[in-house]
Amino acid sequence: MRPADFARHDWVYLPADWRDTLAMPLLPADEAALARWIERERPLVVARRQDGDAPDLLRLGLALPGKRRVGVALPAQAARLRRRAPYLLDAVEFGAAFWPAAMRDLATLIARAAADARIFGSFAWQFFAADPSLVYVTASSDIDLLLSPGPGQRLEGLLARLDAFATAHPAPRLDGEIALPGGDFVSWREYAARPKQILVKGSDGVSLRRIEDIDLLLAARAA
Repeated sequence: MRPADFARHDWVYLPADWRDTLAMPLLPADEAALARWIERERPLVVARRQDGDAPDLLRLGLALPGKRRVGVALPAQAARLRRRAPYLLDAVEFGAAFWPAAMRDLATLIARAAADARIFGSFAWQFFAADPSLVYVTASSDIDLLLSPGPGQRLEGLLARLDAFATAHPAPRLDGEIALPGGDFVSWREYAARPKQILVKGSDGVSLRRIEDIDLLLAARAA
């Protein structure tokens, strides 16, 4: 695989010999934390490439409870398996203890209007940790939604429903991004505000684009 095969919010599993493929050394404590994570068949998230990175370099990240972060750099060919972010509907249970009514309403909304909505952030880490002793989701957590409206789906209608949900349920706060054709992303809250220009995030950096250009990309996919 090549770095271009991995998009923002993708997740990557590493092989048993991952230490032999590291492009940059890790601090002993970080290496030990990473080893414990990988030994349990858990993935790492794709991180943004940096200026000067070699063409075949892949950057990954591990988030641990308490906002500790471990960055990993290795050749993209070392990746064993790539998968997309988990579905929200597979992770609603993690918020049920804090917001039972809100999570029930959100699950109903998503099932009806955007069953393919995915998650990143704390809910995704909790999903992949699959261990209640590792606490990522708390009463102050946001839910980061990853929206990928497909053919026939009306993004405006979905955003209106999410806005209505936020009015009815002040917590949890919903945030997240819209996936654009080509692997870039924009904040759905910012898109809904209709600025003249909007920040576009990709695997290699960020840029400002005209909102009309984003409209055209989304309209082409929805057609």
